Amino acid sequence: MRLGKITQAAWNRSVRKPLKKKQCTVGKMAWEQKCAELEQQIQRTEQSQKTEQDQKTEQDQKIETGRMTVWSTASAGGKNANVGAYAVIKAAGELASQKVMAEGVSIHAILPEQMQEEDVKHLTDIVGELCKKMNLEICQIQVETSSFVTQMVVTATAVGEKESTAIREQEMTVAGQELLLCGYAGLEGTLHILDESEEELGTRFVPAFLEKAKLLREKLVLPDQIRSVKEQVSDIRQIGSGGILAALWELGEELQTGFDIDFSKIALKQETVEICEFYQLNPYLMTSAGSFLLVTGQSEEVIACLAEQGVSAVRLGCMKDQNARVIKNGEETRYLDRPAADELARWWKEHA
Repeated sequence: MRLGKITQAAWNRSVRKPLKKKQCTVGKMAWEQKCAELEQQIQRTEQSQKTEQDQKTEQDQKIETGRMTVWSTASAGGKNANVGAYAVIKAAGELASQKVMAEGVSIHAILPEQMQEEDVKHLTDIVGELCKKMNLEICQIQVETSSFVTQMVVTATAVGEKESTAIREQEMTVAGQELLLCGYAGLEGTLHILDESEEELGTRFVPAFLEKAKLLREKLVLPDQIRSVKEQVSDIRQIGSGGILAALWELGEELQTGFDIDFSKIALKQETVEICEFYQLNPYLMTSAGSFLLVTGQSEEVIACLAEQGVSAVRLGCMKDQNARVIKNGEETRYLDRPAADELARWWKEHA
């Protein structure tokens, strides 16, 4: 395709038309309307609160909640059109980590010059299907080609609303609560590798194994699947770059606490284990958007609710009122190290 933004005709054929078939709304006006609607909601809420606060005591006002618009941006790159889906899942997942449901998403795709219009259509189809499943309004899609990139780079910006509960959150303590893993460590990174290197993996694994691995996309946890437990958890963290070990470190830093976990409880899919062994990668250091760490004092209820949503969750251990971040593996006990580089990024560097 030519450099720069794709033509209006190509956009209509390969973006608007496929999304229209999926009954997805897309376009600049839709994005502007969404923002305007959110601003109007905020103004109405603020006016309502002002009226109510006139009748409340000063102490009541301190715990009054407002509403705010929240944005999250995430990017994914690769040669396979599934990168669009990974970017959307990451962006919406980051909002879910703030207990916010994404309402709309804007997509910006930069493609290498050698890609064709059919690639744009394929990307649109995948993103449209996912957003329909997630009940996300596609507010805007921009597509352009550039000589600066050698593979697709897709950036997704998700938007939603949340209650402002800063005072209550500051008073919250998590010591003694349980730490759960919702989803599977290293799964997103495994799917990236499968997308990009299926032919090479075919030299080691039989077709049935690879087809089964592709179906694991259904095991990526979507924000609406953890919506039912957001009131029962103290903290949610999506497992992003650096894998579950980085996510554990970041969680401890944010909450200013330690924990004691059983390393053997970390859930891995066998396909992840075998593909990582093939490339000599550490799955515990591999990006896994679509998987979450949950801190809760109601683990039984949370695990049961997630199971009803078709989501697997396991107990890893307990949060502690201490600085030590202890990891036990059988008879071995060690302390969590600072985050290391993401294994998928290393894989890309070696296989670019």
